[in-house]
Amino acid sequence: MSTWVVVIFPLCLAAVLAVGLRSRRSWSSSNDYLNASRSISLWAAALAFLAYNCGSIEVIGMSAVAAQYGVQAFHFYWIGGIPGMIFLGLVVLPVYMRTGARSLPEYLGLRFGPAVRLLNALVSITGTVCFAGVALYALAQVLYVILGWKFLPAELSCAAIVLVYVLAGGVRASIFTSVLQFVVMIAGLTPLMFFTAHFNAASWAQRADRWRLWKPLPLLSPHAPLDCLGVLLGLGFVISFSYWCTDFVMIQRALTARTGADARKVPLLAGFGKVGIAFLVVLPGAAAPALLHGKASFDQTIPALMALEFGPALLALGAAALLAGLMAWLAGNVSGFSALWVEEIYRRFRPRRSEQHYIRAGHFAVPACLLLAQSTAYAAFAFHDIMEFLQLVAALFYAPVFAAVLAGIFRRRTSERGALAGICAGIACALALQGGYAMGLAPFGSQMNADFYEAMLSFTVAMTACLTVPPRPQEEGVDGSTISLDAALRRAMRPSTGLVLLSAALLAGCLLLNLIWW
Repeated sequence: MSTWVVVIFPLCLAAVLAVGLRSRRSWSSSNDYLNASRSISLWAAALAFLAYNCGSIEVIGMSAVAAQYGVQAFHFYWIGGIPGMIFLGLVVLPVYMRTGARSLPEYLGLRFGPAVRLLNALVSITGTVCFAGVALYALAQVLYVILGWKFLPAELSCAAIVLVYVLAGGVRASIFTSVLQFVVMIAGLTPLMFFTAHFNAASWAQRADRWRLWKPLPLLSPHAPLDCLGVLLGLGFVISFSYWCTDFVMIQRALTARTGADARKVPLLAGFGKVGIAFLVVLPGAAAPALLHGKASFDQTIPALMALEFGPALLALGAAALLAGLMAWLAGNVSGFSALWVEEIYRRFRPRRSEQHYIRAGHFAVPACLLLAQSTAYAAFAFHDIMEFLQLVAALFYAPVFAAVLAGIFRRRTSERGALAGICAGIACALALQGGYAMGLAPFGSQMNADFYEAMLSFTVAMTACLTVPPRPQEEGVDGSTISLDAALRRAMRPSTGLVLLSAALLAGCLLLNLIWW
């Protein structure tokens, strides 16, 4: 394989760096560098949206889930993806756009006030650091399986590459390189699905329970590895809707589309790609137990299958695809951290500086994020697979924020005080339940099921506080009625015929696939 590595890896690296350097010519303000709002075509924005979500971090994580649970990993794509993406396009994005907000923290500041905005920025920064650390961990796993590199040198090498092109081109560089890397990743994964197909056919006859979505799941059983309530409400509603509607990088990607109408189409168009990509990831992962016989950890499933099934050329391409996609996901979170730090925290304490000053501040935030991510990279070793870690982050930090967003949209009287109390209480309750599980006091059947129940608890507590905590007598902040569900916002939410058709097609496809794999 060494000859092919020498040829293919440098070509991929050169292409990535060239895109990053080329993107440098496209920005002249801090918004261009940090957010790139309203500057990307519809199809580029949709591909970047899909590439960030379905990059190699999801390939590594979902193949691990498939190796562990079989085709129940499809839940994370269909139940855990499509409804939330539709809700984002039809309901949430019009709310953000009506306020002129370029990000979720900015919207929360307009709806509730500066305290909620700052709290959400801190929560989002924590989430992006965790996600960046998981990307570093996954990059090191791929390089260990394919090339035998040790953990620390592997993650430092990949971090250095991402550092160069994010510093060069900002968020535009991470967007366009993610599209390039996504194409390479698909090219590397497609042959693997066909190479493992015959093992899946044999496994179907021997372990039919691994090939059903719903039949093996009990209706309500926290002690089981997974149950229907956790999948439907914990994953399908709370975690899914929370992720799609509040994740800083996902919202940032959608708002890069040039028009409001295009921005609403971005998650819907990406949804069709997500449905198809599920097969490229889940089916090889489901075949892993019959092929690997426990010789690799769950997180090493895809690189180990490539090392087993591919020849030298395909293995080099597949490894390059995984590394490219993981670096794209890492870059998205690093650029998101940079934008959050500058726009939500640094600018607050250093106002009225030049645009170049804020761009330099964004530059300093990039290596800071990579350094902070080192600690979360090592934390990933404590979980059976990285999806357990990622769902825990969503349950802790995304679910309570989503509750505040929903309460702010649908109830005018939701106050800054209520939103602050809801977000803090939701995080605290989820942390308490996770602590109980870690100490054996809350005996869930798996960390994944614990994540789902923690998400439901966090969302419920946060929503209750948002709706019941009264405002201060003279609470500062904007009048929520200006951006709550009034007549003007209802008109803004009214979908076009194209949006309705796209949404209906996605839902119909999701329902059909669930019936086929029932």
